[in-house]
Amino acid sequence: MKIKKQRIFIGITIVIILIIGFLYLNNKKELSVIVPIDQNYNQDKIKYKIEIPTKEILKKENLPIVIDTNNIKVSLIVSDKKYETKIKEGSTVFEAMKKIEEESTSDNLFSFKYTEHSGLGSFITEINEIKGTPGKYWIYYVNNEKASVGVSKYIMKEGDIINWKQEGI
Repeated sequence: MKIKKQRIFIGITIVIILIIGFLYLNNKKELSVIVPIDQNYNQDKIKYKIEIPTKEILKKENLPIVIDTNNIKVSLIVSDKKYETKIKEGSTVFEAMKKIEEESTSDNLFSFKYTEHSGLGSFITEINEIKGTPGKYWIYYVNNEKASVGVSKYIMKEGDIINWKQEGI
């Protein structure tokens, strides 16, 4: 009788260990990320591979390309010095300049001054401590084309390059 009880105890213990092991492994699998890369991928050699697909891979596989619609990358050039930042979609040149000024460091210093004109918006009077002078003003170009609206009116697009020049009107 004693041997029978020992066998039952050992059997129950083994079953409990197997159940715990199964639950542990099952739970661990749920936390893993498996990303199929291509049809020739040998899953026997490497079981898990995490990859962030590029636009080219997404196009090749006919998968949707999701673009971060909250932020866009823009550039600003003043006297051959380039500044880059990411701004919220729908931001103006003026807002981009404010962000670049906030992100400014001693190695990459950027500052500007402006005046407000009701109905017209902001007018840039000084950039990087260089003031406009009578007859010469700070004029900006968008992608090498002279801007037709003020800095507080132009809504920037992904990849826009703003180039500031001092010119006479």
